[in-house]
Amino acid sequence: MWPWIKRWRDWVMNDLLPTYRIGAQPRALHFSFEKSGLVLHDQPIPWNAEAVLVEATLRLPSAGMRRKQDFQLRVPGQDPRPPDNLRKQESVLPPDEHRYSLSFRVVPPTDNVTADLLWRGRSLGQLELPVLKRDEFFSNLRLQMPTLYVRLGEESVACQTFVSTQCKGLLASALLTSPTSLAPLADMDFQVEFRSERSGSETRVPVCLSSTQLTGRQALLTVTPHKHPRRLGTWTATWLLGDRVLATQRVRGISRQQFHRSLRVCDTRFVLQKPDGTVTLARQLPPAEQRGRVGPCFLVVSNEPGMAGLCPLRVTAQVAGAIQPPLLLEQDVLVTDGPTVVAPGTLDSIDLAQVSAFDLSLKGRSLCLLPLSPAPAAGFTSEGGFKAPPEYTWSHAADEELNERLSRLLEEKFKQD
Repeated sequence: MWPWIKRWRDWVMNDLLPTYRIGAQPRALHFSFEKSGLVLHDQPIPWNAEAVLVEATLRLPSAGMRRKQDFQLRVPGQDPRPPDNLRKQESVLPPDEHRYSLSFRVVPPTDNVTADLLWRGRSLGQLELPVLKRDEFFSNLRLQMPTLYVRLGEESVACQTFVSTQCKGLLASALLTSPTSLAPLADMDFQVEFRSERSGSETRVPVCLSSTQLTGRQALLTVTPHKHPRRLGTWTATWLLGDRVLATQRVRGISRQQFHRSLRVCDTRFVLQKPDGTVTLARQLPPAEQRGRVGPCFLVVSNEPGMAGLCPLRVTAQVAGAIQPPLLLEQDVLVTDGPTVVAPGTLDSIDLAQVSAFDLSLKGRSLCLLPLSPAPAAGFTSEGGFKAPPEYTWSHAADEELNERLSRLLEEKFKQD
């Protein structure tokens, strides 16, 4: 090819008709869709989108190429669409760049199609318009970590069982995720149904997503019914999207007496506070000269699965000859099906001289005694008889010490055999 012809062809392609090169520019064509007043860019177009917006960025150096009627967007299954707007881009680019934006507004397609941008009937570039169908959106939608919370006093606790007379409110929470935006949910029937299995009464609360949540791919949702359970029985919370059940949870209300009967102390410790302020826990009390300040620590748990309830606990010091035992703690404690620490604080070693044990009680009923005296050793007389030890209050620490000593005896026996 003659050199002057090659230079003439390059001038025509680059300056006279630069729009022919639009297909090689990855950001020259892009699309978005409208849904409930929101505009989302470069995401699959949902089946319930209201409109599709296609925008092209062109370099038009001559005035003869800037006629809007020369451009069209052709979408399969639809008539060629003229542009809605042609405007010059205001940017920091040099004036000789002549960049223009061309925008089209078309009806959302029903299937994946390839849109073709035309200038005087000639193709300038193509753009894939992916469509998100209803079944595909629902199949990929996930409701994760659905949780029911019960408001007890000033706290909201995730639980499965609660004291019905203590409930001040019910709250359902979940994390909704999708590989695409949540915009299709804007006009869908999304709600949570709260139902009493005992009476059959039910109430439905709509789930409303904010604009920020609709444009994102995950949203933390929280719903509170107008009425909360106050009677014994089981309640269910069902997340519904139209006629689809996304998740169902149950929460059970029990009586205060049943809750109190389920309480037990699973372990005990001594809280030791040294003069420098260091705090440690111990199963047994150290010698008196190493004690410093000492206090009790009880681990309270409920046998009810997923339990959460408030109970009035009292911790007193058992003092010989005292008419009224000194009160160390009296308060409503939130107890669950996991260990709950009840520690009223520490006492000076001088104040412990007359204390024989710490008592944890509920409504006048003792739950556990933590004695300060060590477990007595068994003794035998010279004739081989058993010598009764002094009176001792059994505790969890003594039980663990007994198991430890029995284990050592068995190990020594095995070694001898």
